[in-house]
Amino acid sequence: MGTRIIETMQDGSGPVPKVGDKLVVHYSGCLASTGRCFDSSRARGHAMTFMVGTGRVIKGWDTLLLEAQKGVHFKMFVTAQDAYGAKGSPPSVPPNADLVFDVEVLAINETLVQERIRYTRELEELKRLAADEEFLAGAKAAAAASSKAERKAQAASSSSKKRKHDNSSSCSESVDSSSDSGSSGARAKKEKKKREKDKKDRKKESKKKHKKEKKPKKEKKRHHHR
Repeated sequence: MGTRIIETMQDGSGPVPKVGDKLVVHYSGCLASTGRCFDSSRARGHAMTFMVGTGRVIKGWDTLLLEAQKGVHFKMFVTAQDAYGAKGSPPSVPPNADLVFDVEVLAINETLVQERIRYTRELEELKRLAADEEFLAGAKAAAAASSKAERKAQAASSSSKKRKHDNSSSCSESVDSSSDSGSSGARAKKEKKKREKDKKDRKKESKKKHKKEKKPKKEKKRHHHR
């Protein structure tokens, strides 16, 4: 199977072009082996204009586009032999690469007026796309900034809650410690008073005992018998 149309997405109308007619087309080209696209007029925003059948494009294009009506949109398979051959087209197209093109024929032999209108429309579309991309970039940046601020606020809130919890725990421990300290102090005072009282009682008892021991015994009166 050689170079051929493999899928038609939209039929065209009117006469087919003759050799030397000017075609205006939008296209994208991809490697048949991997599907990787290497060229696209749509991505650039400007349609391609060339004279068909005159060798200005690869052989596969000259062959198949001589059968294309205005408005047709199709995919075509182009063999390496009808594309860039053994040399390829570095760095985008390797040697001996079969290609697949998505092609839309916009006009055949468009006038200068039509060309200017089309070109103006393409410029406006490019500006619109650029504005959309700028808007999307700004929206993404704003969303990223908002998300960052939200994460920062959540982190700050979490940190604040942790500090409050730590302070609460510290206060509770302080109160418990103070309570324990007060209770211990009361017990210590009570024990001290008891020791002092016991000491005083022992002193009193000792004094009484000592005084009793020192008290002189009364001598019995002796009666003398005369």
